[in-house]
Amino acid sequence: MSTDGNNLFRVVPGPPKLALPGLLPVYDLYVRASAELLTRGGALEAELWLSAQLGELSQAAPDAEALGKACSDLIKVLRRAGTPGAYVFLAVMAAVGPEEHRPAAAKAVADLTGPLLPTPPAWTADLGLAKAVDACSIEDGTLDRTQYLVEYRYPDGSGHHALSISLSAGLPVQLVAVTDMMGMRAEVRRVLEEGEVVVTALPLPTASLILRPAFAELESVPRVELTGPFHANLLFAAHRLALLP
Repeated sequence: MSTDGNNLFRVVPGPPKLALPGLLPVYDLYVRASAELLTRGGALEAELWLSAQLGELSQAAPDAEALGKACSDLIKVLRRAGTPGAYVFLAVMAAVGPEEHRPAAAKAVADLTGPLLPTPPAWTADLGLAKAVDACSIEDGTLDRTQYLVEYRYPDGSGHHALSISLSAGLPVQLVAVTDMMGMRAEVRRVLEEGEVVVTALPLPTASLILRPAFAELESVPRVELTGPFHANLLFAAHRLALLP
């Protein structure tokens, strides 16, 4: 009997072998939560959702090795679930997930693709395709930190957003995903008019030379010292910084 992806009677693998089987109830929660992705309005929302979800896993993991095992397990459990939400979860993970886990997620997506799967949201075609378009630094003389903003858009010009990273003594002390660009620009104009800050345009390669090494320094920071909001944006920040030239 044929068991390829186009056969309605294709073989579905049995329960996956997990590195951390004690976390199966947690993985099942992610499977159920994946249905939320089907209601997201675009690729940006989905990418931020994934960053927040895996940020919770990152915050709970005692170290990078445990986090890696948990991510591998999660891909296996999502593949086994095979729901429309699980499929989209895997698609987002294949595009913007932790780099070392993207191939496994992409393979799981390919395994699940077939006639039984409902058509995924149209925005899945835009996953991972954002481009850096502008950057600047914002300095406030009263603070011991400098804020850097890198702006991004998707190929069709939609999804204008920014990554805000504040550095102090060479280390990131704040990571923020900015989705309200009009509000952000209005606030920058306000503080400029009040003479509170200095805004300097940065070529994208310059922003890259500043931000990538600073972000890499986070590897030396114990996970327990990073706050929940910080964890929620770690994956998003890692992907967006990788887009810089």
